[in-house]
Amino acid sequence: MTPPDAHARRTLAGAAVLAGVLAGAATVGFAVAADRPGRPAAVAFAGLVCLGGSLAGWLVARWRARAPATAVARGLAAVGLRIAPPLVALGWLQTAPELRRAGADGLLVAFYLALLAADLGLHMLLGQPRDRGSSS
Repeated sequence: MTPPDAHARRTLAGAAVLAGVLAGAATVGFAVAADRPGRPAAVAFAGLVCLGGSLAGWLVARWRARAPATAVARGLAAVGLRIAPPLVALGWLQTAPELRRAGADGLLVAFYLALLAADLGLHMLLGQPRDRGSSS
């Protein structure tokens, strides 16, 4: 069992890594096609949508589960929180042609994939929280 303070530090470190990955991806997003009108707004929109979903998914995935069923529910909720905001944003972009012309749709996909790769790496490096009690 991981002590609570170590678990919290790992969770916060993972959130910081996700924010750093997005900062790097946003820097590349600004540099690529910087001459497009509305590019800063497109990068900001895609970044906020993807970071919000990624952080919510990360925090839920790091929540301790005492029962296997709770762990499965936690995993499903984390996936849903991670993927729903970008999907909803892609649908909403159909009504926002100025952001679409600035490349927000492609940025959403790129940022989502970068954060997903970082999230997978963090889960492999930091492991899952274990707190199943002594009844197993």
